[in-house]
Amino acid sequence: MAKVIVLIHGRSNKPAPATLKDSWIEAINEGLRANTALTSLGDTQVEMAYYADLHYTSGPVDDANNTEPYKKAESGAIKRYKKGFLDRIRTLSGNWIEGVIDNVEEYSGVFSGLARSVAKNLLEDLGKYYSQPAFRNSVDKRLEDILKKHRNDEVILISHSMGTIVSYEVLRDLGKTGYQLDHFITMGSPLGMAAVQGNMLNHLNQLRTPSCVTNSWANFSDPGDYVCIDTHLADDYSRNSTHIGVKDHLVCNDYPNNEHKSYGYLRTPEFSEHLASLL
Repeated sequence: MAKVIVLIHGRSNKPAPATLKDSWIEAINEGLRANTALTSLGDTQVEMAYYADLHYTSGPVDDANNTEPYKKAESGAIKRYKKGFLDRIRTLSGNWIEGVIDNVEEYSGVFSGLARSVAKNLLEDLGKYYSQPAFRNSVDKRLEDILKKHRNDEVILISHSMGTIVSYEVLRDLGKTGYQLDHFITMGSPLGMAAVQGNMLNHLNQLRTPSCVTNSWANFSDPGDYVCIDTHLADDYSRNSTHIGVKDHLVCNDYPNNEHKSYGYLRTPEFSEHLASLL
């Protein structure tokens, strides 16, 4: 059984598939070198579920117009997340504080403005995904085809931003077919937002780890990332029938001026160490 890494990107237009895939691999390798005993992914097979072309039909972002190309981390920029005051409160209080955040976001105006802003930024891509079945099916199929191709391999699915939503929906559906996935990784995920969960609850009575996930679901969030306003998913998604639940990790995304960028997440110490443990 081979180990295979499957990548799926987030919202907005992207560079060409090969360029984006190479950049993700470069970021992963940079993190492995900086944070673990591994120097690279070696001969591990990597595939990317690329779907930007399904929405942005004008073509991929070229090098001249790429405002956020892959940039190596500056010296000393890759740092482990240090717990702050709110993290200590969360540890002492248990999950109830996350429930308060969820309720405040949903029922009051304290976070609703930020939530609406995030939803607006996601709207063009995510709104189309949920409102146009043909588009959604075409996006889902890109990921489904790769996962099905490797159904007899040990797969590590790494998803970012809107890609975490696509992954969750695809895994939920594949679970009904008897498909099994070894490891699920989410980064910079909006899965904790009430607005996103509302779309998923239209056809789910309860949010839980997809039934097909057999070994682990690790979620990585930077508290400064506006997309994952709710950095902890474990209180929103219950364990599946094999008792696999979400393990949340707070990280420090070092990418310059963008705590949401995939490249920064892929080289954080917490992510690198988790991935290395799976290889």
